[in-house]
Amino acid sequence: MHLLGPSFLLLEYLAFSDSSPWKFEHPHTLYTWDGACVWIPCDYKIPGGKQMLENLTLYHNYHYDETRKDFSGTILYDTEKAGKTLPHRERVQFLGDKKSNCTIHIHPVSVNDSGCLGLRVTTKNDKWMEKINLNVSETPLSPHIQLPPEIQESQEVTLTCSLNFSCPGYQIQLKWSLEGPAVTSTLLTTKIVSTQSKLTFQPQWTHHGKNLSCQLWDPRAERILSEESVELDVKHAPESSRVEILPSPAKEGNKVQMTCVSPANPPPTNYTWYHDKKKVLGQTSKTFQIPAVLLGHAGYYSCLAENSLGTGQVGQEAELDVQYPPKEVTAVIQNPTPIREGDSVTLSCNYNSSNPEVSRYEWNFQGSWKKLLREVLIIEKVSWDARPISCAACNQWCSWAPSVSLDVLYAPRDVRVQQISPPSDIHSGHRVLLGCNFSSSRPRDVRFFWQKNGIFLKEGRDLTFDAISPEDAGNYNCLVNNSVGQTVSEPRVLQVLYAPRRLRVSIGPKDKVMEGKKAVLTCEGDANPPIFQYSWFDWKNQNLHHYDQMLRLDPVKVQHSGAYRCQAINRLGMGQSTPSTLTVYYSPETIGRRVAVGVGFCLAALLLAFWGVKLQKSWKKIRSQQGLQENSSGQSFFVRNKKVRRAPLSEDPHSLGCYNPVMEDAISYATLRFPVGDADAPITGDAGTPETEGPSPSRDDTVTYSVVQKHRVGDYENVVPESPEDEGIHYSELVRLGIGERPLAQEMVEYVTLKH
Repeated sequence: MHLLGPSFLLLEYLAFSDSSPWKFEHPHTLYTWDGACVWIPCDYKIPGGKQMLENLTLYHNYHYDETRKDFSGTILYDTEKAGKTLPHRERVQFLGDKKSNCTIHIHPVSVNDSGCLGLRVTTKNDKWMEKINLNVSETPLSPHIQLPPEIQESQEVTLTCSLNFSCPGYQIQLKWSLEGPAVTSTLLTTKIVSTQSKLTFQPQWTHHGKNLSCQLWDPRAERILSEESVELDVKHAPESSRVEILPSPAKEGNKVQMTCVSPANPPPTNYTWYHDKKKVLGQTSKTFQIPAVLLGHAGYYSCLAENSLGTGQVGQEAELDVQYPPKEVTAVIQNPTPIREGDSVTLSCNYNSSNPEVSRYEWNFQGSWKKLLREVLIIEKVSWDARPISCAACNQWCSWAPSVSLDVLYAPRDVRVQQISPPSDIHSGHRVLLGCNFSSSRPRDVRFFWQKNGIFLKEGRDLTFDAISPEDAGNYNCLVNNSVGQTVSEPRVLQVLYAPRRLRVSIGPKDKVMEGKKAVLTCEGDANPPIFQYSWFDWKNQNLHHYDQMLRLDPVKVQHSGAYRCQAINRLGMGQSTPSTLTVYYSPETIGRRVAVGVGFCLAALLLAFWGVKLQKSWKKIRSQQGLQENSSGQSFFVRNKKVRRAPLSEDPHSLGCYNPVMEDAISYATLRFPVGDADAPITGDAGTPETEGPSPSRDDTVTYSVVQKHRVGDYENVVPESPEDEGIHYSELVRLGIGERPLAQEMVEYVTLKH
């Protein structure tokens, strides 16, 4: 194929060439792989035949440059620059000449070299661009195997393995997977570039269907570069036949399929079957099926195959083995009857025939399987509920015997107490009926007995309470026995529901306690269901608003003494206790304080009484002295506070001493009231200080005399201390002077005492 460029190329061609075109011969496409080499055989003919080639340039992926009016691309080789350094000069060689040979060798090649190669040749008057396709793969090329149209058994054939590659100097080999003489040749022309290997051999029927391989071998690296395989199709007559039986051995009653296997190409078209060397009529296909095999089908089978090339041979016979599980299997009890619970039992498993022989035995006992090598099963202690027992004799399959029952005798089972009435809760006073039930017994003839808390009550199946009471509550058992044994039921707790009763108040640690200690009152009683609320009341029947079972008094006081009672409530009613008395004694400290207070009151009362008597006597004395004063001409009197008894210093009848025992160690004031009309003037005290003040316009004729304390500097007027023991407060004498008779109006004397 020639590369015809745009129109300007045609013009260029016409301008520089004669009427004869350039002629090139080379492979259209060359194949190689990365790292190998490529040999491009090439011949050319210059138009006219008289010109010589001036220049040859090898481009890679060239294109025409409109600007330069010339071809551009990667230059792999240029004869004009052959002596100069080019990037690809060392691996590209021009092996041709300037007349007719344009062969090129490239070594090594890479994947990047794939594409279009352009061979630009020029003479003095002409030029040409020749296109060559180069295909470089990443992996080595695979060979191609050529087979003859038909291969028959024992006829010699020649097989060809070819590779579209040849490059002198690059060593490769083509190897066959079959043994035999092989001839390798190389074709390196402008038409074909290839390497071929021819194998000649005589096929046999065993070669049919086998894979034949041709490998591209690298002798330097001693490794396979690539390979190709084909399946041989060898024509031959049927070979010696054989029979395949599936399944084998076959179980009686199952489907069996027999197949006649006789290698042949083409496949056999007709078959003949034999059973124990006798021809089976009506069977001409490759397979022989028996839907349900019987013992009569057992024996030896063979077949004969036939195709278009001939008839085969009858091969080795195959045996149809019809197998079956053991037949007529039975389980037999060896020990005598009857069997009681806990006895030892021996059973054996028997059968009539089996193919293959029995290898083991299985027993179905109490819902579980046991595998034994012997036919005997020994049960050491048989249970009361022993189920029917069955055995199986096994080869590849198992045959089960009919089940046998042991008929074990046992005491009554699952004995229980049942509340017949009432169906729900039992209240005190109800009629209650209990029954004794059991699930099974062998033998069925039984007797019933009743116990309460382990004590025998009566015999019979039912237990009746006409009016049950709390005392009837307890654990009830029912006993059932037969000829084998006796069974006791689980205790049935009989609960009787009733309101709180027998309530009482217990006092702890005791009912007589000293104040300041702790007292705990507990409401004790009997109730079912339990009490959920308590109430407490004192001796005044007052609700203490305390709702716990225990009433704690900590610390207890004397005021807590008294009778207490409690009240309890459950969902059935209420109950009350009788009162219990709590006595609280005074503590020694309280008794001491109380005695001290009592003694103090008594002493105070005695003292008050004593001073009252004294005061009364003093008052009478003062009244008598006032009477004497009224009869005196000087109208004067004395008021004196004595601390101790002293002898009178003067017997002057004109002075009076008035002693107030209550006013001891005090400063006293006296107020003297006179009848209206008196015009007495105020007097000054003996100590030089005014003792009275003049009458106030707002007051009646009243003279107030002050009493002034005088320390130990001598007594006041008319009073002289007698003894040194008088170290108290001394009082002055107040003298009322006046002339004339005093009116008969009552005079009053008021005392005011200021303690110091």
